Amino acid sequence: MELAVSLPVNGMPLTETVPFVRSCAERGYTAAWASEVAGPDFATLLGQVAGQVDVDLGVAVAPMQTRAPWLLAATASSLSHLSGGRFSLGVGTSSEVIVEQWSGLPFDHPLARLRETVEVLRQLLSGERVSHDGEYLRIQRYRLFAPPPAPVPIFVGALNPASLRQAGELGDGVCLNQCGVAHLEDILSEVATGAEKAGRDPAGLSVMARLFCWVTDDVPAARNEVRRSFAPYAATRVYNRFFRWLGFTDEMDALLAALSQGDRAGAAGALSDEFIDTLYAVGDADHVAGRVQAYVDAGITIPAIACIGTGRAESERTLHTIAAALT
Repeated sequence: MELAVSLPVNGMPLTETVPFVRSCAERGYTAAWASEVAGPDFATLLGQVAGQVDVDLGVAVAPMQTRAPWLLAATASSLSHLSGGRFSLGVGTSSEVIVEQWSGLPFDHPLARLRETVEVLRQLLSGERVSHDGEYLRIQRYRLFAPPPAPVPIFVGALNPASLRQAGELGDGVCLNQCGVAHLEDILSEVATGAEKAGRDPAGLSVMARLFCWVTDDVPAARNEVRRSFAPYAATRVYNRFFRWLGFTDEMDALLAALSQGDRAGAAGALSDEFIDTLYAVGDADHVAGRVQAYVDAGITIPAIACIGTGRAESERTLHTIAAALT
């Protein structure tokens, strides 16, 4: 197990990132994995940490549509150099909101685009000069000015069965998000199927999961904050399908019905207590630490703890509690 902290932290100034990660490293965290949604960008965020704190670094996940492959490779190589070869690149298909609405790019054939992107990234990160004329990507004679000092593992973000199988086939690891412990057997079975189809040993794959945690004495209030924060995820096509596959069909139907009427509060309210308690670890110290341990026991090798609470002090409370129990 490589215990990781997830960045950024809600409500914490970016100028506190390095001392925050350093405090986590002193408590037993060995990695920091950034997310990238509405900002900050993962490269600037991790660039602060690289070279200043002795932890592994990763991103889960960078949308593969919003940066050209050469730029993704150049960024990964830069972070590998700055961190002494300790960077892992996670890429995924993202969502229609980020790709279509925010970026003005097509959100079509996402798995095929992802496959081609991973294949090209491997060539680019090897340091060879790359020319590629594919179905979705075209590159002419590009080579990294400074290839990475060590191999950059490529993790593949996945949600639904087809993408999980593809992640097992293509990735050095898989990135998971917002799933329950009870779902991991089916999820990891799909990953293993993809790996075995490609002649790979599933046991050799790392499994990174962003685990949303909150050590709190007021569980009802925390559940309501989770509902408000994560209902927009459930409204996207990719996550709506994913949560239906996990068994939350009634919640997804109610959420979409509320949104069709412009009722944002009703959409958040559609997420049941069962939904919240299954996918997020909210409660007292023993409960939250026990949930994280259960994820590890079920096959997660890189639990990246994402704090739902706001600010550095509240996040450190959650992170330190988990570290005390697991390290």
